Amino acid sequence: MHGHEDARSTGRAPARRPVREAPPQGLRALQSTVGNSVIVQMLREAESRGSGPERGTQAGRANDPVVQRTPADDLVNDPQTFLSQSALALDFTMGIRNRMPDLPLNQAEFVNRMSTAGWGRHWFVLVPDTRRSREGMPAYLLTPAVEKYVAAYGQDDPLLAPLVGHAALLPVLPDQAYLASSYIPYLTGITSDPDTSVGHARVPRDAGNQGPGSEFVFTATMNGCAFAVTGVNDDHFTAWHYQSPSSTSNSGPAREFRRDQAPTDWFGTEEYESADQSGLFETTNLLWNSPEGWQVISQETHVNAFDMNDARIAGVHSRELHLEPGQEVAYTARIYGGLARAQLQRLARLLQQARKAGGTTVQVDALEKSVFKPLEIAMASEALELKDVNGFDRLAHIASDLKRRRADTLDGVRQWGESNLGSKAMTHGGGVFNSRMDEQKLTARQERIDLLLTEFGNFSWLNGLLDEAVSRSASSASEEQRPVAQGSV
Repeated sequence: MHGHEDARSTGRAPARRPVREAPPQGLRALQSTVGNSVIVQMLREAESRGSGPERGTQAGRANDPVVQRTPADDLVNDPQTFLSQSALALDFTMGIRNRMPDLPLNQAEFVNRMSTAGWGRHWFVLVPDTRRSREGMPAYLLTPAVEKYVAAYGQDDPLLAPLVGHAALLPVLPDQAYLASSYIPYLTGITSDPDTSVGHARVPRDAGNQGPGSEFVFTATMNGCAFAVTGVNDDHFTAWHYQSPSSTSNSGPAREFRRDQAPTDWFGTEEYESADQSGLFETTNLLWNSPEGWQVISQETHVNAFDMNDARIAGVHSRELHLEPGQEVAYTARIYGGLARAQLQRLARLLQQARKAGGTTVQVDALEKSVFKPLEIAMASEALELKDVNGFDRLAHIASDLKRRRADTLDGVRQWGESNLGSKAMTHGGGVFNSRMDEQKLTARQERIDLLLTEFGNFSWLNGLLDEAVSRSASSASEEQRPVAQGSV
């Protein structure tokens, strides 16, 4: 499996597709000057003249329009470079509103129907995001091209029917003006019935042959969700937008989904979310059928928690999207390694608070030796043991061993605490840990240590890892022992 690669630091020239012909003179600029009917006519005339080598060059015919590359062309030609230089937000409602402000359309309902109406095809455009564009970093909104949906589905859809022929609806442009990409719906709620409660779409394996932009698979912003891939055959695969798989309500169904569906790949927060982020984060994740094969590309954008317009690109990463079996143990270990690191971060914050309430130098040294360090060392080592694991049996053994060692550490710290910090010791002058501290400070210190022990005693991800490793080990064994059908080789 390929590791994360920053598009700006790989040192390799990214693969490029042939540049598709762009609408002339900048579509947005022309819309505001000559109107859409003129644009349509210009594109049709350009299309009718063919695509000879002189087209769009100074050597072309005198009456030919100048061909100018558009942001969408840059995205199609080299998505990693485009995303490293341009912020791409997935706020569909804002994009529709900015593009056609006078259109009487409930944008939120339109976006909802993209997930529920069964529309088989999708079309997108890039709309300038004036909120976040700044010198050196243009910003865009990936936006559904409503006029194409109206043309395709408006006769039968009650939401779109009133828009047919509406004056505020932009006219339909030639196909090269749109990104005819696949779209994975985003659903909300509990994921116990994935076929109906988790957004998914069938994607052609040879995507890219169905028109401009068809090599992409788009979905909504991810900030805790995951891509998953199942049902791979020679012609198609199914891509899923699995919502909040680590949440309390979805963690169990997510384990069952991975056990029952056996995804060939899983791309979650443990890969696309930086540990050192500050403020809010938005992640634009997409699938791309590159000339070298399918990739998942991730643009992480950090947003000021007090100003949603203040955003910066924190990183762009890509790796191979695995469409063949063989990565199940690796991504399962990676998922739980991410959960382990997240819990370690929570423990670190609690440790910082507890250390500040330690008391005198002697008290601080004793607490560090007998409480803080044992907890910190034990938890810090857990994620490291989940690297390079071979087999679900081995993963189950590691999970069981980690649970036992953590329980032993917790028991030892609690016994020491009861002897030195418990009710019998919690009196003035009653030992080194209570001297020179008033009752209020003693109580505050004990409360912080209790919070620390409660977090360390939270075994939820360890229990989940053990459950999943055991169930998937049994599942794998069952597959291997299944009798071969009569007549099969």
